[in-house]
Amino acid sequence: MEFGLVDMALDVFEWMPQRNFVTYNAVLTGFCRKKEGVRVTFAKKAGLRGLGLFRQMVEDGLEISDVTVTGVLNVCAIAADRKASEQVHAFVIKCGCMSSPWIDAVLIDMCIKCGRSGDAHLLFEQWQHEESFHIAWNSLLLASVRDGEYEKTFSTFLQMFRSSGVEFIDEFMLTAVLGVCGSLGFAELGKQLHSFAAKSGLLCVRGVGNAFISMYGKCGELKDAANFFERMTCRDLVSWNAMVTAHLLHQGDEILKIWSEMERLMIRPDSITFLLVISACSHTSSDSTEKCRELFLSMPSTYGIEPAMEHYAAFVYVLGCWGHFDKAEQLIGGMPLKPDALVWRSLLDSCSKQSNMAVRRRAIKHLLALEPQDPSTYVLTSNLLSESARWHSSENTRLQMREKGMRKIPARSWTFHGNMVHSFFARDRAHPQSRDIYAGLDVLILECIKDGYEPDTTFVLHDVEEYQKRHFLMYHSVKLASMYGLLMAGPGQIVRVVKNIRMCGDCHSFLEHASAATGKVISVRDSSGFHIFRGGKCSCR
Repeated sequence: MEFGLVDMALDVFEWMPQRNFVTYNAVLTGFCRKKEGVRVTFAKKAGLRGLGLFRQMVEDGLEISDVTVTGVLNVCAIAADRKASEQVHAFVIKCGCMSSPWIDAVLIDMCIKCGRSGDAHLLFEQWQHEESFHIAWNSLLLASVRDGEYEKTFSTFLQMFRSSGVEFIDEFMLTAVLGVCGSLGFAELGKQLHSFAAKSGLLCVRGVGNAFISMYGKCGELKDAANFFERMTCRDLVSWNAMVTAHLLHQGDEILKIWSEMERLMIRPDSITFLLVISACSHTSSDSTEKCRELFLSMPSTYGIEPAMEHYAAFVYVLGCWGHFDKAEQLIGGMPLKPDALVWRSLLDSCSKQSNMAVRRRAIKHLLALEPQDPSTYVLTSNLLSESARWHSSENTRLQMREKGMRKIPARSWTFHGNMVHSFFARDRAHPQSRDIYAGLDVLILECIKDGYEPDTTFVLHDVEEYQKRHFLMYHSVKLASMYGLLMAGPGQIVRVVKNIRMCGDCHSFLEHASAATGKVISVRDSSGFHIFRGGKCSCR
C-alpha cells in the first residue's frame, strides 16, 4: 500500500490465514493514500472498496480504533457518497469516537466532500480542539471555494486572519486564497499575499508559485504573471499550464507562441495543456481552425493522448466561432464517443459569436434530451422562443421551470473599493450608495447617447412595452458595477469589473462609449474573457 500497489496488497490480504484489526487498518489507510495522476472515477472506486472493507470489519466484530475511524471517514470523503457519509457519521457518534481532534477534523472534511457543508459548519461551531483548529478552518475555506461562494470564502479568511494573525497561513491555505483572489479578480489582496509569501519564505514553494501565476492572469495582470513565471527557478508542467491559462482570458496568439516555446524546450504536454491550447484557437486574431485540427490530431499520433469529451467540445467551439458550423456538426457526427451535453453546449455557445438560428435550434434540442433537469437548458429554450417573439411559449417554459423548483444562476457583477467586494444584480438598489450610482448612470447614459450610443432593446427578452425594455436595459448589473467603479476611481486608476456570465451586446456597446466619454480605462472580465475598454474601443475587437 505504501507504494500504491493496491491490487498486490489485496492479494496478500486474501492469502492471509488470519487477520486482525491492524491488517484491516493497513488496507483501509492504503485506500486513502493520494496518488499522482489518479482519476476521480478511480479514486471514487477505491473509496467504495474501502467502505466495503470497513463494513466487513464491523460484521466480523473486530476492534475499531481511532486509526480505523480516521480511515473510514477518509474513504467516505473519497467516495463522496452523501448517504454513506451520514451512516458512517452516525456510527462514529454511537461509538463515542468524536473526542479526538484529528477525527473531528476529518469528519468536517468528509461532510464537505459529501455535499454536507451545513453539517460541517455546525460541527465547527462546537469546536474545542486547539491543535487541529487550523486544519478545520482550512477545510471550511476550501469548501467555500468548491461551492463557488467566493465572497463567503473571502470573509472566512479575513475572520481567521483577525483571530489568529498570519501564523495559520500555510502553503495549502495560501494556494486556496489565491484561487479565490483569481476567481473574484481581486488583484489588491493577491498583491498583499505576494508580499506575505515573500516575507514568510512560501514564495519558493512551486505550488504556491503556480497559484500566483494563475491569480495574476485571472486578475488581468498579465505582465505580473509573466514576470513571476520568468523568475521561477523551478518550473513544472503546471507552471506552463498556468501561464497558458493566464493568456487564455486575453488573447490566443500569445498562447500559440508559448506552445511553440514548449515544443522547442521539449516539454511534454498533458491533456490539460491540449485543452487550453485548442481553446486558444477561438481567441486568435485570424482563423486558426487548421492549427486547431493539427493540434487535435497530434494528441494520439505524437503524444499518445486520446482526446476526451472536453477536447472534442473545445474543437467544436473553435469551429463554430470561426463560422464552420458544417465542419463542427460533421465532427460531432464522427465522434468515437457518444456526444454529451458539453459538446452540444459548446456548439450552442459558439453561435453567440456567429449567429446561426438553425444550428442553435438543433443544439438546444439535443441539450433538452440530454439534460432535461438542467435549469440553464430551460433558460436557453425560453430565450430562443423570446427571440422568435413566441412570448406565450417562452413564458410556459419558464413556468415549467418554476413548477419543478429549478432556479437559474442570476447575472451578477462586482467591483472593488477599500479592500471590499461591491456586488450588484440587475436593477439592484441594495448598495448604500445606490442613489449616487443611479444618478451618475443616468447622466452618463445621456452623454453616451449624445456620442452615438443607441440602446439595443433586442437584448431584453420580455414581452413588455418599448419604454420598459429601455428601463430594464439601462440598469444591468455590469452597468451599475462600472458606474460605482467610475465614481470611486482616482486619477489614472483602472475600473475593474467582473461578471459571472457573458456580458450582453448592449452593455458592451455602452462601455465602449463610456470609456470615451469619461477618459477612463474600464476592464471587464466575463465568462468569455477580458474586455479592456479604452478610448471607445475594446481589446476583444
